[in-house]
Amino acid sequence: MPRGMPEVIATKQKFYRVANFPNVIGLIDGSHIPIAAPSLNEDIYVNRKNFHSLNIQAVCDANQIFLDFCNRYPGSTHDSFVWHNCRLYRRFQAGEFGGAHLLGDSGYPLEENLMTPIMQPGNRNQVNYNNSLLRM
Repeated sequence: MPRGMPEVIATKQKFYRVANFPNVIGLIDGSHIPIAAPSLNEDIYVNRKNFHSLNIQAVCDANQIFLDFCNRYPGSTHDSFVWHNCRLYRRFQAGEFGGAHLLGDSGYPLEENLMTPIMQPGNRNQVNYNNSLLRM
C-alpha cells in the first residue's frame, strides 16, 4: 500500500488516468485457492463452488502490482468478512490513507473507503458510476 501522503497522491493520479475515478488507491478482490481437504474442520474449507479452498484477499495498484494480501480464511468465508477482519481494513478505518478508496466487486459492502457496484442503478449517475468501475 502507498506509504505516506505523497505516494497516496501519486497512486490516486494513476487510477484517475485509467478511468476518471477520483481518490482510488487500489483494487480489491477475493480468490479461492484450491487446497487438499484438511483433516480438521474440513467443512469450513468448502467454498460456494463446492471445493476446498482458502479465500485469499488481494489488493493491486493501477499497474496491476499486488500491494496487500490477507490469506488466513477458509473457503466458506465471505469476502466481506475477510475485509472486515483484515489489517488493511483497520488501517483504512484509522484514516491512514487520507480518505482514499478501494474499488471492489459486489462481494464487498459499499462503504466509505470501499466503492462497489450499485446492484440496481436507478438513474444515469448510478449507471455512469458502475461503468467507471467496469473500466478498472
